[in-house]
Amino acid sequence: MENNDLSKVNAKTAFDAARQGDKTGKEVVEKYIKYVAEGLIDLINIFTPEVLVIGGGVSKEGEYLLKPLRKHVANGVYAKDVPQTQIKVAMMGNDAGIIGAAMLGK
Repeated sequence: MENNDLSKVNAKTAFDAARQGDKTGKEVVEKYIKYVAEGLIDLINIFTPEVLVIGGGVSKEGEYLLKPLRKHVANGVYAKDVPQTQIKVAMMGNDAGIIGAAMLGK
């Protein structure tokens, strides 16, 4: 982060700090993953989808995000006797919205 400019802080900042062993960065990432997992658990318990897709800038974190996220979700879903919902990263990453909008214009 340049010159301690807080306007430059984003999800990548926290994930980068966590990877470097920063205690606060790790805490922020752990809380973030916990809260995202709680939302996904709710969606899975209500709708039982086959797949949930994570997109946006944070999806670039890949398995660093997905591995603990999947663990939290697996512990929180009610239905253990049905196929587990797959959690994947969007193939188009942060460009999905732009590509979708362009396709609407066709």
